[in-house]
Amino acid sequence: PRTWGALFYMLLSLATGILYFTTVVTGLSMSAGLAILIIGVPFVILFIGVVRVLSLVEGRIVEVLLGERMPRRPLYADRSLSVLARIQAMFTDPRTWSTMLYLGLMLPLGTIYFTVAVTGVSLSFGFVIAAIAQALEAMGVGGLHVQSDLTMWLPQWLSTPVLFVLGFLMLFVLLHVARAVGMMHAALAKNLLVKSGG
Repeated sequence: PRTWGALFYMLLSLATGILYFTTVVTGLSMSAGLAILIIGVPFVILFIGVVRVLSLVEGRIVEVLLGERMPRRPLYADRSLSVLARIQAMFTDPRTWSTMLYLGLMLPLGTIYFTVAVTGVSLSFGFVIAAIAQALEAMGVGGLHVQSDLTMWLPQWLSTPVLFVLGFLMLFVLLHVARAVGMMHAALAKNLLVKSGG
């Protein structure tokens, strides 16, 4: 299940990466622009709060799809502190800034993950479907005509099983890659989204 969850995470990561990156870049640029106005302070506090919420959302996604245990609530949420002390804790917590780094990194990482996953799935299923279509063509079913680059070098009776085996091998390689990416990304998320010792 973790392998399939990691593959699904790779497919989902482009959408979440766009959302996270846009939020961080927009929030930082607007915070800098509004810093000279009185509305700038509440906006920065709201932006930091949104970043922390996105951190918890990403933590749930990582926990469900990649199997890495993540905290369920911010570690600084001490109800005995005053509101100002909690706001100050958000700004002084290194996890706030490492979370922004993580959210910004999700766009390039998500693009790479999505490209690898879609290319791998497309090629593996394409090879398997081409082999099935060649087999059906050889049996004279439905007037199919399939031409692949492999049939230019090998006779059709040999290229059909080769395509079929290559398709399945590519799928298994993709699943191993997805599992490795899942373990690597879970470690990255744990290091950047969770405070040391948390």
